[in-house]
Amino acid sequence: MAEQIRPDEAAQALARIREQQEQVIDALSIPDWYWWLLGGLTLVLTAAVESGNPTTIGVGATVFVLGLFAGTGWVVRGSLRVKVSNALLGARGIGLILGFVALTVAVSLGLAFSLQAAGIGYPATWGTLASAVLLIVGGPLLTRALRRGMLDRRARGSR
Repeated sequence: MAEQIRPDEAAQALARIREQQEQVIDALSIPDWYWWLLGGLTLVLTAAVESGNPTTIGVGATVFVLGLFAGTGWVVRGSLRVKVSNALLGARGIGLILGFVALTVAVSLGLAFSLQAAGIGYPATWGTLASAVLLIVGGPLLTRALRRGMLDRRARGSR
């Protein structure tokens, strides 16, 4: 005959499961410093390319590639062991990500093209600076919203 589980044991087991699920969600979260890195590296690359100097472009591209590779590797290494259902992110999460990307691109390109049309120097760099600010400010907000959404979906038992 199967042994009965006491209510306190069941509650402890459920608490451990919730804690482990939260750890998985946290492992998938992008740290705030990564948004600063991404914004800074993008700005460095754009300014280097817009300078027109081959040496500056080479150095800027190298810094961008190495910085992005190192930063992304650092973030991804913590989540390699984690396998999560796509349903945990949900349609709202996907919409938030796509909306954030669209907003960042639209603001950056819109500003850059407007500045270029107005004859202002280094329009791509200024447009990328706006994009970097959006990444630095909006990226952590996006990460928190995605985390909240995943925790809510987990709590509801959504698959």
